Amino acid sequence: MARTALTAQKFATLGLAPSYVTPDAAGVSFRSSGKQVLHVKNGSGSSITVTLKIGKTVEGQAVTAPTATVGAGADKFFGPFNDNYEQPDGTDTVFVDLSSVTSVTVACLSL
Repeated sequence: MARTALTAQKFATLGLAPSYVTPDAAGVSFRSSGKQVLHVKNGSGSSITVTLKIGKTVEGQAVTAPTATVGAGADKFFGPFNDNYEQPDGTDTVFVDLSSVTSVTVACLSL
């Protein structure tokens, strides 16, 4: 399965009404310039875990990806993301995994 590729939606002076999508079970990806924020809305009856994939190694060793919980019926904003989160393929892409996507929607917002 491929990750859901998100397009950043830019904040505007006159307001932003973001569009949300249901992510693929493989997670989401988006291009980062250091100004992107991921909004995760959990409409399910259970908590989910969001894993922010680290794209760098330290002295050849993988770094443990940070995780956060989004409670049942809650939402959280993640980011902005520095270059440590960009995957090593040179595309400035950030990967985020979600433990469940049932009743979950996401949007990538850009400052």
